[in-house]
This record gives sequence, C-alpha cells and structure tokens, in this order.
Amino acid sequence: MKSILIGMVVSLLIILGLTFNWGNNQRNELNNYSVYVENQFRMMFYNLLGNVENIQSSLSKTMVSGTPRQNVLLFTDIMYKCYDAQQQLTQLPISHREVSKTQKFLSQVGDFSMAMSRKCLKGQPLNGEDMQTLEELHNYSNYLAQSLLKLQQDIAKDDVKLDNLMGMIDSDLDEMNDNMLNTSFINVEERMQEYPELIYDGPFSEHIKNIKPKLEGKEVTEDEAKRIAKEFLKDKKNYLATVITETENTRFPAYIIELKEGDKESNITLAITKKAGKVIWMLNTKEIGDKALSKKQAISKGTEFLEKNGLPNMATTYSEEYDGQIVINYAFMDEDVIVYSDLIKVKISLEDGSVVGYEADGYLSNHHERNIEKPSISEDEARKMISVDAQIKDVKLSIIPTEGSKEILCYEFVANYKEDTFLIYVNAMNGEEEKILQLIENEKGVLMM
Repeated sequence: MKSILIGMVVSLLIILGLTFNWGNNQRNELNNYSVYVENQFRMMFYNLLGNVENIQSSLSKTMVSGTPRQNVLLFTDIMYKCYDAQQQLTQLPISHREVSKTQKFLSQVGDFSMAMSRKCLKGQPLNGEDMQTLEELHNYSNYLAQSLLKLQQDIAKDDVKLDNLMGMIDSDLDEMNDNMLNTSFINVEERMQEYPELIYDGPFSEHIKNIKPKLEGKEVTEDEAKRIAKEFLKDKKNYLATVITETENTRFPAYIIELKEGDKESNITLAITKKAGKVIWMLNTKEIGDKALSKKQAISKGTEFLEKNGLPNMATTYSEEYDGQIVINYAFMDEDVIVYSDLIKVKISLEDGSVVGYEADGYLSNHHERNIEKPSISEDEARKMISVDAQIKDVKLSIIPTEGSKEILCYEFVANYKEDTFLIYVNAMNGEEEKILQLIENEKGVLMM
C-alpha cells in the first residue's frame, strides 16, 4: 500500500513537472511572439516617421531647386515615400477611422508630387500657386513629423507596448480615447482637416468634387448598405457589419461600414454611397505574407472580381507592385475606345489573390452612356504629328480627361525613342498634341509620368 502511495506521489510530481515545463515553454513562446510583434510594430512606426521626415525634407528642397531635372527626382521620391507611409500607417494598431484624414493627406501629397513631376518633365516651370501649395504642404508634413516624433518619445518614456494596444481597437470610443496611439492620432487628424485643397491632374484631384456626379439610383438604408458591403468581397465569409459613421457634406454622401470576421484582428472598411448603394472605396488591413502569385495571375483575379461585381469591359492600363501587393488600374472600354475618365483601382494581395483595396471615385463620378463622335482626322494624319525619330509600336482611340473636367477623344500612340517609351495623345478632332506621358518600367510595375 505504501509503495502504491509513493508511486502515485512520484507520478503526480512527474505530471506536475511536465505540466510546469509545458506551461513554461508556452509562456516563453508567447513572450517571444509578443517581442516579435512589438518589434514589428516599432519598426513600422520608425519607418513611418522616417518617411514623413523625408517627405517634409524633400518638399522643402523642391522650393529651392532651380532645375526641372532635380525637381523630377525629388517629386518622384516624395511620391514613393507617401505611398510607403500610407502602407505603414495601415499596419499599426490604430483604428482606421482615426487616421483617414492623415491617409488622405499622404495620398494627395503623393499624387500632387506625381502631377508636379509631369509638369517638370514637360519643361513647364512651377508657378506661384504651385510654390504656395508646396509651402503649405511642407508646413503640414512638418507638423505631422513633429507629432510622430513626440509620440515616439512618449512611447519610449512610458514604455508603452504597441502590441498590447491591438486588443483595444474594437473597444468603445471612450476606451479608444484612453489609448495613447489613437488619442495622439485624433489630435493629428483635427489639425489635418485644415490642409489646403489641391487642384492638379491626378487620381485624387480635389477639382473632381466640383464635377456633378453622374451616379443615379434610389436611396439605400443602413441595412441595405451593410448587405452590399458584405456581398462586395464575393468570398462567402460570415462578416459582422457595423455602420461606424456617415458622411453628408461630400460629393458622395455615404455610409462608412466596418466588417469583422469572428475575432480576427484585421478589419475591412468600406464607403457605400447612400444613392444607388455603390462602393466608393474599400480597405482591408490584413497582414500580407510572402508573394505566391505572378502579376498576370493578380490581374486576372482583379478582372474576375470586377466582373462579379457587375463591372465588365474594364481594361488593364498600368500597375504598381509593392510590399507583397499590386495596385492595378482599370479603365472602361466603350467598344474599341478606352475611357481613362472611368478609372477603378484594385489592390490585390500577391500572397493569396484576395482583394485588399478598391477605389472607384473616378468611375462613379464620370461613368455614363456616351455618344462618341467619329474622329475628324485619320490615324495616318495623326501620325504626322509624332516626331519622325519616334518608333510607333501601337495606336488606339482613347478618351482622356482634362484639368477643366472635360473629355477629349484622342489617338493614343505608344512610341519608343531610344530606350524610353512614351504615350502620345493626339486630338482626334483637330490633330493637336494634347499630352505626352513617359512610361517608366521597373521591377514594381509601370509608372506614368
């Protein structure tokens, strides 16, 4: 009996020892994972701060640079830094609604920089209005950089663990305001509401909002908007949809809807128009893993996604790849004419082909049934407007938007000159050269400048 009791005690001690050892290993693994996540967040925050500081610095340089060539380099650098900063901002444990204006600011600075680089490539000097806008943007980027630096110092001083904030994202607003990261960005957002409106020839151009949208349809309710949001992704997942806010004084009054899948930390945010119930934009904050798809496969996924959402006849124009994702630009095809006014951007994860971003402001603003006139000049007559030194590779009819919100029917010539490729747009009615864009190809995709 005594030996049995001793055996039971020894067995119990062994079990307790094994359990303790297992628990200790689990705790160590959890701690290691926590350290890894914390380091990832801190690296993202550090890179975000670095990009914003570089944006501020490069903006200041453009105001003193005297050569178009140098300005092209500076504006191109600003553009990429803005897009990188947006990506890093979405990966931080911050509620999307608290940084929407900051994201928009970075988007517009990036696209304004692209427009200015195009202007410099055409040999056109920056005018007084451009310089004033640059100075104002520089001041706001400086404010953003200083705010991020102060936040970094506060985090270091108080030893705040960023990964501990992840669980707070779904808390109510009062708890969210106790979150140092969210509170700091709320303060930044309030200031960012004041930054100047931008008027330039780019996808986020503020002058678009002066166009009367051609969107027609009946008003949708909150419940209808939530249903539309859940059906939009076409992935048959069981999402919980919540209307987190509404917009009224905008070109497209909309419901802002958040989708959650179970207890997953990533969330999906969409803007659904109150009229007709169309998706203006969508952003999925899921983490992107290693690249597994080719560019061709991703474009096929994007095209299939648009067709499933009732958007056929969309042609791929150009794309850009970064951080395991690819942004594909689609334009509407009206029979054999490509309509660049009706633009949709789709962001695809190269890990699994899922849609992680969508923006259709241009399409919703401009798409309508057009009565396209026949060209007044022939293709051969238009060719005479192209330099004899350029080798024409392709030509097609296209409709391009102008800065004055009008549309022009053009012949689009793809032409090579030495090692460079250009898109040359010749007015199909009067033969005037309307626009020249340079195609810059790299490992990330094709950039038009």
